[in-house]
Amino acid sequence: MAFLTTDEVNELKTSVNIADLISQYVALSRNGKNYLGLCPFHSEKTPSFNVNAEKGFYHCFGCGKSGDVIEFLKEYKQIGFVDAVKELADFAGIQIDFGEKSEDKQNPNAPLYEINNQAARLYNTLLMSTTLGEQARNYLEERGIDADTIKYFNIGLAPEEEDFIYQNLSSKFEEDVLVNSGLFHYSNRKVFDAFTNRIMFPITNEYGQTIGFSGRKWQENDSAKSKYINTSVTAIFDKSFELWNLDRAKPSITKQREVYLMEGFMDVIAAYKAGITNVVASMGTALTERHVRRLKSFAKNFVLVYDGDSAGQNAIYKALELIGEAQVQIVKVPEGLDPDEYSKTYGLTGLSALMETGRIQPVEFLIDFLRPANLTNLQVQLDFIEQIAPMIARIPSITAQDAYIRKLVEILPDFEYNQVERAVNMRRENMQLTDSSISNSERSSLAEQLPEDWFVPPPMDDEPIRGGASSSALRNNWTQQSSKTVVPKLSRSERAEEQLLHRMIYHSAVLKKFAQDENFRFVHKRYQELFDKILLEAMVYEEIDETHLASELSGELRSLFYQIISLDLPEAASSQEINDLVAAFSKEMEQLKFEELIQQLEAAKKAGNHERELELTLQIINQKKKL
Repeated sequence: MAFLTTDEVNELKTSVNIADLISQYVALSRNGKNYLGLCPFHSEKTPSFNVNAEKGFYHCFGCGKSGDVIEFLKEYKQIGFVDAVKELADFAGIQIDFGEKSEDKQNPNAPLYEINNQAARLYNTLLMSTTLGEQARNYLEERGIDADTIKYFNIGLAPEEEDFIYQNLSSKFEEDVLVNSGLFHYSNRKVFDAFTNRIMFPITNEYGQTIGFSGRKWQENDSAKSKYINTSVTAIFDKSFELWNLDRAKPSITKQREVYLMEGFMDVIAAYKAGITNVVASMGTALTERHVRRLKSFAKNFVLVYDGDSAGQNAIYKALELIGEAQVQIVKVPEGLDPDEYSKTYGLTGLSALMETGRIQPVEFLIDFLRPANLTNLQVQLDFIEQIAPMIARIPSITAQDAYIRKLVEILPDFEYNQVERAVNMRRENMQLTDSSISNSERSSLAEQLPEDWFVPPPMDDEPIRGGASSSALRNNWTQQSSKTVVPKLSRSERAEEQLLHRMIYHSAVLKKFAQDENFRFVHKRYQELFDKILLEAMVYEEIDETHLASELSGELRSLFYQIISLDLPEAASSQEINDLVAAFSKEMEQLKFEELIQQLEAAKKAGNHERELELTLQIINQKKKL
């Protein structure tokens, strides 16, 4: 690999607009100077992921993840520094020579990818070139999978031999690679292939590397209980995170901002043959929060196409809870069929039409799914209305609300339209409390109902933090963000300390003023630690370079730094503002000094040091006057 200097890496980073790169993976919307989106690193419903294109960094006010464009690629794609630089260079259109050996050293899992890739080639060769493979191809052809489809999805065949793959690959890889590959079982000092006598569907990551397999039984006389078996969890494969066909589907998902979610390989293949390419499957396992979080980074809308049987309908209901109703449409496959079966009954054009035009909204699905078995009981009807009315009230379109009210009335024997409409209207009126017209007192009340560790910042009172960051400006800033961003709960003192540090970073005169004050210190340890780092940076380099300083920090301190430079403060910083900021936490500082003196007095009493006791008592009296 051509080794890059720090200056060259920085030049590469500045050549890319971080918002442009991140928007490939996260749906961003402009918010003043910055961009906001749902954080790809933790599950959230309210956007708290902030991207500052001007300064070239991101920061999540929810989970605290932050960094520059390289850090984003490393964190999001779970790759090393070299691979992140390569990704960034490719995005920027800059040619950098990366040698294979250096890349292998950079990625410790490279041998695991390679052994799985080689296994996939062997499985495919066995399917396409052997007598047993011919029988398996005939089986696949009966299922509608021809040679072109086999080639496209790299489908293979595991033979009946118990150690065929081991015999072919064991001499090419180290023992630890064989053990950790997921391809073999070890028992009684013997090694067995994990897959025998199965149609093999390679599972690839989003870059097309084989990371595992799912094997399907295909012979009628096969006594195996499981229809499918998957690779066990390895360093490169976890089915609760991976989605089948994501590498092939990702370009069209990103372009259309929409993804079809299915349950199985055969369903995805049927959709592909029907001309629909933005489709993935969760490999027979339940959809997880990790799946959803991953897909939300580049898809805005989800279309659920699960089996029409009761298990499939239950899976849709659970998926709605994970994804959220606002972003989902549902294709309800009729007659209890799965999508693959539907394509065989009604043809590929029938499946395509169903997937594209046969979508329903979550409320329509839930009315049918949650419909009680016994609707002759009045209380059951009332409970059903209570359950569905809030869902209808959340729908923006009054016309759509009317349609769903009528649908509900059709199945309720004891209620008229106006009665159900009244129930929906009551929910709608309650929901209006959350819009931008709510009063400050109402907003504060709502904030108090949030979990203890988080809050939507209420408007600040009229106590001054004046100057450039005026109380009214801060109040407006918090109010604007309150419906968009959930931020860590901070006291007034902590907010003032963060703003003062922001001023120090961008105003050298402010930093110099406090650097010369030997008695100055921040109340909270983390802010004092960051102040020391900022001071050291200024002393060594004579200026504060955000990128360099961030690279010198680590862990929570680095996240705190990005949080502080994310603050949207006016450019000008007046002396009055600085004085007010210090005043906002000076009383707390004096209180801490007072408590420290009390502790020292207790220690002096225990030691029997009367002279020190007298000295500390006088200091405590003087300190108390300052409080």
